[in-house]
Amino acid sequence: MVEVHGGLLFWSVITFLLLLVVLKKVAWGPIISALESREDEIKSALNAAEKAREEAEKVSSDYEESMKEAQIKAQKIISDSKAAAEKVKADIEKAAEEKAESMLANAKEHINAEKENAIKDIRDIAIDLSIDIASKIIEKNIDSEENRRLVEEAMNNIGES
Repeated sequence: MVEVHGGLLFWSVITFLLLLVVLKKVAWGPIISALESREDEIKSALNAAEKAREEAEKVSSDYEESMKEAQIKAQKIISDSKAAAEKVKADIEKAAEEKAESMLANAKEHINAEKENAIKDIRDIAIDLSIDIASKIIEKNIDSEENRRLVEEAMNNIGES
C-alpha cells in the first residue's frame, strides 16, 4: 500500500510552496496584467460599440426626421402648385369670360349701329319716295325743303307711335 514518508512529504510541500511563490512572481503578474489589459480592451470595445450604437440611433432618427421634413415640404410644394394652378385656371377663365363679354357687347353695339343706319336709310328712302309721290299728287309749288320737313315730321310721328 501507500506509505507516507515524512522527509518526502516535507520536501514536496516546500517545493510546492516555492513553486507557488515563483509562479506568483513570474507568471501570475503577467497573466493578471494580461487579463486586466484584456478586460480594459473589452470594456473600451464595449464603450465604443455603445457609442457607435448611440451614434447610429441618432443618425437613424435624424434621417427619419429629415425624411419627414422632406415629405412635409413635398406636400407643401404640391399643395402650393395645385393652388397656383387653380389660380391660373381661374385667371384664364376670368379673362376668357371678360373677353367674351367684351366681344358680345361690341357685337351688340355694332348690331345696334347697323340697325340705326338701316332705319335711317329706310326713313331717307321713305321720305324721298313720299316727296316724289306727294309732289306728283299735289303739284303745288312748295319748295323741296319744305316738303322734306313735312315728310320727316310725318315719319317721326309714325316712328314714335
